[in-house]
Amino acid sequence: MLAIVLVMAVVSLSFAAEWLGQRRHDQHEVERLQAHARGLAILAARSFRGGDFERDGLETLLADSAAQLAVSYEIHRFSDFSDGAGESERVAAVGVHAGFTELPPPAAGRASVDESLVDRWNLLIIDEPVITRGDQRVILRLVAEHAPWTRSHDWRETLIVAAGVGLVLLLLGGLLLELQVLRPMRALERSVRQVASGQLDVDAPTDGPRELAELAQTFNDMTASLRHQQIELHSQAERLQRSERLAVIGRLAAGVAHEVGNPLAAIVGYVELLLGGPGGPGSAEDRDLLERLLAQTQRIQAIVGQLLDYSKPARVQAIGFRAGDPIAQVVALLKVDPRCAGVELAVTGAIELELRGDPSLVEQILLNLVINGALAAREVGERAARVELAVLALADRQVAIEVRDSGPGVSAEVRERVFEPFFTTRGAGKGTGLGLAISHGLAESMDGTLECREHAGPGAVFRLSLPSSAG
Repeated sequence: MLAIVLVMAVVSLSFAAEWLGQRRHDQHEVERLQAHARGLAILAARSFRGGDFERDGLETLLADSAAQLAVSYEIHRFSDFSDGAGESERVAAVGVHAGFTELPPPAAGRASVDESLVDRWNLLIIDEPVITRGDQRVILRLVAEHAPWTRSHDWRETLIVAAGVGLVLLLLGGLLLELQVLRPMRALERSVRQVASGQLDVDAPTDGPRELAELAQTFNDMTASLRHQQIELHSQAERLQRSERLAVIGRLAAGVAHEVGNPLAAIVGYVELLLGGPGGPGSAEDRDLLERLLAQTQRIQAIVGQLLDYSKPARVQAIGFRAGDPIAQVVALLKVDPRCAGVELAVTGAIELELRGDPSLVEQILLNLVINGALAAREVGERAARVELAVLALADRQVAIEVRDSGPGVSAEVRERVFEPFFTTRGAGKGTGLGLAISHGLAESMDGTLECREHAGPGAVFRLSLPSSAG
């Protein structure tokens, strides 16, 4: 349809230009002949100075002019003229149409252009009054063959040329339409289909006209927003699952505390009475058994306490503090801890950075991370055990504290589950799998994040990110 409209437009413009050219040519031709007849009428007026006219001089004048322009002249005189009416007499006729009888009579006393014989005889008649003295009126008639601007074969040639130009423009327009419109539209259509099939990591090409480029850029912004929303929904789903697990563990912990906590407290009290009572155990073997029973019972109490800590929402008192303050407390406390024996504790980075949170909760998270890192670093014997606490400034007004160890690292499969409750990589009896889960919940309660990061070097890297308090 666009091609048809384009060709029709070219042909119509060509014919319109040809028609306007013909109109202008005909008008110019009439004006030229009128000007010539007007000048000749002025010269012919000299032959009518007396009562009659000088026929020989007038005919000579007309013959010379007719020979030069290939036209015919007639002189008409009105014998009786009053109020523009009267009968005319042709007193002179020179030229090829001198004896032509089909000419209409002239109008008395006024100039006129008669085109009534153009279609039939191709003749153009121009009447011009000759200024004379007295009451007589004289008309100079010029009869000329009309010189047309175009003929029938010219219109056919115009049609052929216009059609050829239209086809060339059609090919060029089709090529430009393909390159500038259709190809970008097909690329955008492919991108839309990919997004409709669920592939959000699609970027439509932004080449082509400005309107299509803006549309493609808007489409890319939309897909980027969808990807961001999808990530947010996935994160919210994970938080919802953790909340559901938290609620289940909370109910479980409440039941355990009620059903198990009180009997355990009684058992611990009885064992302590047996160990410290006046009679005491009967033998060293009995004392050893009682001490083991007390240690295992206290371990069960500690596990129940961790369950309660995990199920209870932490009370957060968010204030601004230096990142180095809880780090210094953790390092000073763990230097004498047997679990960190033989492990180098190093502090690097911008410890003067200000962050916002609860210092006691941050200290609890770092204690758990450093102890886990020290235990992992001691498992590798071929290199020195080391745990590093580094402070970093992140984008979006965030401050991060990273705990890096020289241990065996965390695999991708373990990294996905490392913050799940009761998930642990240690052997039986060496961990409950609640430390990182509790730390993760504490970080979220302070509007922060705790993540196990993937890196190229040895060991594991855990990053605690909190909002910055710097103005």
